[in-house]
Amino acid sequence: MDEMESTQQPREKVLFDTRPRFTITLSSTFIKFFILLVFVYLFTTLLAYVASIQNFLVNYVRLPLVESVSYLLVILIFVLFLWILWDIISWRAIHYMLTTDRVVVERGVLRKNKVYMHYNKIQDVDISQGIMERIFKAGDIEIWGGHDRTQLIMEHVPNPAQVDNTINRLIQGDDIGFRKHQRSEDRKSVINDYGKKFKQSEDDNSVINGHDKKFKQ
Repeated sequence: MDEMESTQQPREKVLFDTRPRFTITLSSTFIKFFILLVFVYLFTTLLAYVASIQNFLVNYVRLPLVESVSYLLVILIFVLFLWILWDIISWRAIHYMLTTDRVVVERGVLRKNKVYMHYNKIQDVDISQGIMERIFKAGDIEIWGGHDRTQLIMEHVPNPAQVDNTINRLIQGDDIGFRKHQRSEDRKSVINDYGKKFKQSEDDNSVINGHDKKFKQ
């Protein structure tokens, strides 16, 4: 497993690009969102309840309970909102890619981290699925490679069996569609080169014909 210094090598193409399953990765985010809705919905009710407590205690002690609780609720709602937003941004920053040459895992918001493993270094691929992951058709893929058993982990991958099958086909060098596209590009480059040579030969002939006409005159 190596850290990537560049995004792609020359002539390398991305064949597959996905993120972790949204419903599995952000399961805790749904709980935070539910708590946020509860705070917003019960905001006025909680303040009314605190106000009644304050009226009861006014004869004994003077405390700005309503003002303090309102500030506390606003801060909690704001923190929950930022927390949920950060979870979503962090999820969107994760990418699992299969290119023509390697498996790439990219993650990180403030500091990007990219690691990869070439297909010719992969020794084994393991898939694990929990109950919730089987329900939502996701799973963890562990890729082992190298003499020191380096490990590349792809968590909560959608349709892990299909991804595993694609990795195995790429390890074996099977044609899964990108080679046809590459051959068409090569064919276009050959045609363009032939066209340039043909045009150059026409220009040379025109120059020779011009010299012949001047010689005849």
